[in-house]
Amino acid sequence: MKNSKTAAIAALLLLSLTACSGYQGITAVHREMDARDNLPATVRNSNPDLPSDFKLLAEDAGVKYFAAESKDFTRACIAVYPVDKPDQWAIGCSEGITGDREVVTVSHTGQPTAKLVTTGFDTSDLEAAGWRKIHDNILIGSATSP
Repeated sequence: MKNSKTAAIAALLLLSLTACSGYQGITAVHREMDARDNLPATVRNSNPDLPSDFKLLAEDAGVKYFAAESKDFTRACIAVYPVDKPDQWAIGCSEGITGDREVVTVSHTGQPTAKLVTTGFDTSDLEAAGWRKIHDNILIGSATSP
């Protein structure tokens, strides 16, 4: 009896620790959609299994940066839309997200390279390497950044 109680307590403790430290996604996309989140109809994921409920996270130098993620937080995408050059939009996605990290980097000729990172990811090394943080979840480089 004592061993089963100890095992049950240990299992409960492990479960509660796992729940407390579990990855909770990109916080900025957890808000209700509104008019500013509307992507032009031509900008969309070609794969219907990827997230498509984009939210506007930032705008910088005439470029709008949107992000979306799956309900289970394991897939996320960034959409980059240059307002004055709408044909130069780009979307990049990543799967298998389980914790804080760089999610995806996307670029298009003539546009800044953009990185989507998870909420809480330490971007200090990226910033030291020349990336500029425009939002907690988005960093941009120059039009020639890798």
